[in-house]
Amino acid sequence: MKISTKCSLALHSLIIIALFGSKKITSDIIAQSTGCNPVIIRNLMGRLKKAGILNIQRGTGGASLRIDPKDITIWAVYNAVDPKSLSGFIGVHPNPSNTCPVGSKIHALLSVPHQKMEEAVRQVMSEYTLAELIQEFQQMNG
Repeated sequence: MKISTKCSLALHSLIIIALFGSKKITSDIIAQSTGCNPVIIRNLMGRLKKAGILNIQRGTGGASLRIDPKDITIWAVYNAVDPKSLSGFIGVHPNPSNTCPVGSKIHALLSVPHQKMEEAVRQVMSEYTLAELIQEFQQMNG
């Protein structure tokens, strides 16, 4: 139970597009950097386009950011490419006994703490922007 790699792949892609956007950035270029299949990258880019984060040129190819990196949070990217995996982030065993006093109430008992944990993850993902990630990347490279 974890958040899938779709979000990190999308962030990796967006950082490349932001840093090298003056050049034609294609799914093949991003696939080489991410070590991922270009089809997966194209699917992610399509989701980012649908979410209003990317512009994608058909035909000759290429992608560019539609909005400023300071306005793109990790949460926005995650929500665009993999909105359902957070609900599976914290699992509860599916078949507790209804005849057991604990088993019959375990889902209800854990629902509030699990909701709070999911909200904490959402909050942290909302605090970081693509601009901050780009800045940290640039500092790493001196």
